[in-house]
Amino acid sequence: MKGTEAEYIIPLRKEVMKVAKYDRTKKAVIAIRQYLQKHTKSKNVLLGKQINKKLQSGGRKNVVSKIHVKVIKDEDNYRAELIGHPIELSKDKEDKNKKAEKPKVEAKKEVTEKPVAKEEAKAETKTVKKVVKKVAKKVEEKK
Repeated sequence: MKGTEAEYIIPLRKEVMKVAKYDRTKKAVIAIRQYLQKHTKSKNVLLGKQINKKLQSGGRKNVVSKIHVKVIKDEDNYRAELIGHPIELSKDKEDKNKKAEKPKVEAKKEVTEKPVAKEEAKAETKTVKKVVKKVAKKVEEKK
C-alpha cells in the first residue's frame, strides 16, 4: 500500500466455501482481515461497522462473494470501511474534547434540588401515617 489511502475489491467466495454454512460470516471477517494485513503489511487492521453490516445482511450463512473496501492509515492502525461510507478515525481525540467541555455548573444545581425532594418525601410520609392511623381506628371500632 502506497500512501495513506487505498481501495480493494476483496474476493470472499473461495475462502467462505471452505467452511460449514453456519461459520461463513465469521470466516469472511477473518479472510478480509488477512487480505488487508497482507496488502497493508501491518497486523493492525480495524474493520468498520458498515463492513460488518454488509456481511451480516444475508444472515450468517449467506455471505456476499466479494466486497469493495477503502483503507486509510490512522496513526499506527489501518481502518477499513465500505466504499461510500465515512471512516471513523481515532475516537480518543474526540473523547478527550468531550471531557474538557463538561460544565461544572450542572453539578451544583443537582445539590440544591435534593433537600426539596427530601422535604416533600417527609410530608408525604406524615400524611400516609395519619391515614393509616384513621383506618386502624375504624377497624377497631367495627370489632
